[in-house]
Amino acid sequence: MLINRAIKLHSVALYLVCVLLLGLLIPITAGMVITLGQERIKLEDELSEFHRETLKTLVVSTEDAMLSFSPEGVRNIAGVLLKDERIVSIEVFSELFDLYLLRVSKQIPDHQFDSFSMRETVVKDDEVLGYVQVEVDNGWIIPRIEEARNRIIILFSSMFLSALLLVVPAIYYKILKPLRRLTRQADLLSKGELGIECDWRGKDELSLLGKTLDSMRSKLNDNFNVMKEMAVTDELTGLPNRHGFSAEIKKIMHLSKRYKHPLSIAIFDLDYFKAINDTYGHGVGDEVLKEFSRLVCSRIRNTDIFARIGGEEFVMVMPETSIEAAKLLLNKIREVISGQHFAHGEKVTTSIGVTSYSGVEQLDQLLEAADNALYQAKRKGRDQVVVYLR
Repeated sequence: MLINRAIKLHSVALYLVCVLLLGLLIPITAGMVITLGQERIKLEDELSEFHRETLKTLVVSTEDAMLSFSPEGVRNIAGVLLKDERIVSIEVFSELFDLYLLRVSKQIPDHQFDSFSMRETVVKDDEVLGYVQVEVDNGWIIPRIEEARNRIIILFSSMFLSALLLVVPAIYYKILKPLRRLTRQADLLSKGELGIECDWRGKDELSLLGKTLDSMRSKLNDNFNVMKEMAVTDELTGLPNRHGFSAEIKKIMHLSKRYKHPLSIAIFDLDYFKAINDTYGHGVGDEVLKEFSRLVCSRIRNTDIFARIGGEEFVMVMPETSIEAAKLLLNKIREVISGQHFAHGEKVTTSIGVTSYSGVEQLDQLLEAADNALYQAKRKGRDQVVVYLR
């Protein structure tokens, strides 16, 4: 057991080290790449600027030489320029004489230049005299980039080692450890486990964030419980509503079918309830519904479900109850209702239709059967229980 715990602690420690190394290496590596990229751009811009300046120098220097066809003057300038290691070749072409005044290049055995060239037209007094072309070596920047890379690697490696020595303890205790708690807390929230509290005692930013998350969790949990209760509860009577009833009855039907236990379902309807609303007002009608619900609930078992599924329509589910036992119980409830004086000072009767579950019907079929029996009770004069006969 201790070995397993040690292995787990080692794994956690290794994970933290990896996170720390990645957290330091990624920005440092990114910084190195960006710095090298900037250094390369700087060298490329420097080479391009040198290229353009060389062309300008040649253009200015070759105007007179092109007019007089004097290649000697151009050759002297080109010889000086060609000594620069960046220049590979120089061409000077005269349009007036349709000849090259100069074509020179470096000859280095077993060496090929990665070069690119730029050409500039020489114009004087709106007359094209010719052009000059300079080819420079792109490879000139490679050793300088390598030198910059080595310098930057040394610099950033020193920064990395210094950060490890100075920041590791602070990162672990102030960032990594709280982040692990925050990650676990957020994971619990994402899974909908709103009942698990997370205690934060620090005063730093991460602890304040953790406290905020836990406060949010607590409020969400309270709101969720209220909404869940409202979604399945009838606001007036406090009974389960149609949604709450549907969720419970499916479980009960499944158990009844699996274990072959009896199950009966009844639908209640208050007789002439519309007349009560029309005569005494909806406020009195609401009081009648609440009193009716209280009376029925006081006569049934805790395992029975009594729900309001419509205006004055109620349904009752009676697990472990045969149709005969259900009819006896429902008649007793009916007699209690008919013997009670309600809010408007008069008596109220109820008609009831009841059916049993054989294990093959769907919920809609059971409710339809009970509703048919209720219709028969209404037709026969109300204030009675009718069993649906298959």
